Amino acid sequence: MKAIFVEVIKETAGISSFKLEPETPIKYKPGQWVDVRLMDNGRWTMKHNFSLSSSPTEDFLQFTTKYRRESEYKKALWSKKPGDLIEIRGPFGEFVLDTDDRRPRILIAGGIGITPFRSMLRYSADKKLDLPTTLLYSVKNRAEGAFAAELQNLSIINSQLSIKFIETEKEGRLNAQKIKSYCPSWRESTVWLCGPPAMVEAIMEIVSGMGWLPEAIKSEEFTGY
Repeated sequence: MKAIFVEVIKETAGISSFKLEPETPIKYKPGQWVDVRLMDNGRWTMKHNFSLSSSPTEDFLQFTTKYRRESEYKKALWSKKPGDLIEIRGPFGEFVLDTDDRRPRILIAGGIGITPFRSMLRYSADKKLDLPTTLLYSVKNRAEGAFAAELQNLSIINSQLSIKFIETEKEGRLNAQKIKSYCPSWRESTVWLCGPPAMVEAIMEIVSGMGWLPEAIKSEEFTGY
């Protein structure tokens, strides 16, 4: 399916959101991803998959990613302008918001891994869902956190949402002690992990050591984001 670039939004110094208008509406669940193929000299060439950072409650489609100078794909993507065409395929993925599960949930994001969680949290707020949620967002510093102001606003309008930014250059990496401190009801919660593979692997080891059973843990790795 073809889509038109509508707007490019700078979220942080190195992260941008790409807002799209697909030729026909796409039905998707919060947390799913799509393939994005770029056109070069009239031919569809490079492709990459991205989690959708938009919510199904919004009237646009959006993905968000970080610029990497060593990536030819990212160089081509950053050169696109409003009105340019791309091709999208999907949606795909099972890392999605389960509105039937009423247990408290802990969302742990590393860097650009915040994108599917932005979709889920926007959806929960728009639908006024009663889903107790704590977001632990691990970033080097707050300036590098995408959607920081919006996430804080969501926590204001949604009393069920609690947000904590883990600024690693100030307080170190997330560990079991911090999780227990920020999430008093952690034993009754499910835990969701999303970020670079090394981060997901490290947090998986921590939460498994805390006693979470595999069925209470959901994870998604962003490889080559």
